[in-house]
Amino acid sequence: MSENGLLDWHVQQDTDAVVLHIAGEIDLASEDDFAEALALALGTSAPVILVDLAGVKFLGSSALHVLLQANEEARRQKRALRVAHGGSIAHRVLTVAGLDQVLEVFDSAQSALSTVPEPADGRHDLTVRDVR
Repeated sequence: MSENGLLDWHVQQDTDAVVLHIAGEIDLASEDDFAEALALALGTSAPVILVDLAGVKFLGSSALHVLLQANEEARRQKRALRVAHGGSIAHRVLTVAGLDQVLEVFDSAQSALSTVPEPADGRHDLTVRDVR
């Protein structure tokens, strides 16, 4: 959780994707925490980084800037950054801002991960790390 109590996040990772679950409010007061969480996700080796915004109650313009920066970094690394809104307020904000035309935006984390290839051995070694 962020120092101001506005943002809660944790990372779930396997070999094919890292999922960053976000809950709370992302504004100027929690922007650095959001950027830190994205940096941690980008620091993994998974080919897909999914930002799950289903638990977001407020998504300010500073969050959009952080998402765009993370998307640029993911592209530099030849990886995919995907965003799932889960029907939250994030859906409307991303659409109004036109970021649904720039970012890979999905209705749910499940649909965003449906195109992740199965590992060669057929197993997903899923580990959950709570990095609050």
